[in-house]
Amino acid sequence: MDEKPEIVRIKLEDDQRRAQLSTATKAFQVKIDTNKTVVVYNHIQGYILDALMKAVFANAH
Repeated sequence: MDEKPEIVRIKLEDDQRRAQLSTATKAFQVKIDTNKTVVVYNHIQGYILDALMKAVFANAH
């Protein structure tokens, strides 16, 4: 028979803590028009947030 390597589970974080950290929660919400609202959730990438802010507030002074 072929020898199969053993698989060992390595636990780096508490499962409950990982679930809490990966859960998306609303960071902020901006109403930009009567029918338009922008909702930003936590863990957004910086370059995406930057592009979003430039698009939403293109005419802001």
